[in-house]
Amino acid sequence: MINLSGLDQTAKLVKPGALKDIRVESLKTKAISDTAFKLLKLDQAGDDVFMSPQLHTWINYLISVTKTLPTIAMLSTLTARYSDDVLIKMLEAAKKNPGTEEIATRLQGRQVKIWMRSGKTADDIFKLLKLDYRIEDLLTNPNLATYVTYMNLFNKYSPGRETTLANTFVKSYGNEAVAKMVEAAKKVPSTEKFAQELQVALFNQWL
Repeated sequence: MINLSGLDQTAKLVKPGALKDIRVESLKTKAISDTAFKLLKLDQAGDDVFMSPQLHTWINYLISVTKTLPTIAMLSTLTARYSDDVLIKMLEAAKKNPGTEEIATRLQGRQVKIWMRSGKTADDIFKLLKLDYRIEDLLTNPNLATYVTYMNLFNKYSPGRETTLANTFVKSYGNEAVAKMVEAAKKVPSTEKFAQELQVALFNQWL
């Protein structure tokens, strides 16, 4: 049985109405999140944290303390331990599991909003997610889905600065490399349709 006495002591810091300064309360919520994460030994789970049976103990404890789902505090705990590209891959994998789909989706959505509010461009996120490193597995990289989500949001709120997937790929890898990648991807059933759509977009861009 997990001893949560340390958590209970930390939780006393954030009794409802005890703090008037929202920023201070936010910091204390993050401290509670981090303390709980460590006491539940989730910091030892590595990239498998979303498969740990203690994950829901952590989530439920935070909800009981804060009376809400403190996604910002949770992300603060996670981003202190994982780089953005690794965390997003973990979230994408967790979204495929019915038991973690909801929390992973909410955390991912919150992270996208944080990026947007910080003024990051679509190009910034493409690089942040390490999508500019290997063109060979670009179309199957799980982080690409998150990039597309961010790109669409960026385009919506950044008139005059819109971009496309084809444009992003070419900017990072060049026309020739992207064209070769598309041709190769068309021969693979799992990426064939995506590659065909991308090829059309490339042709339109070259016109």
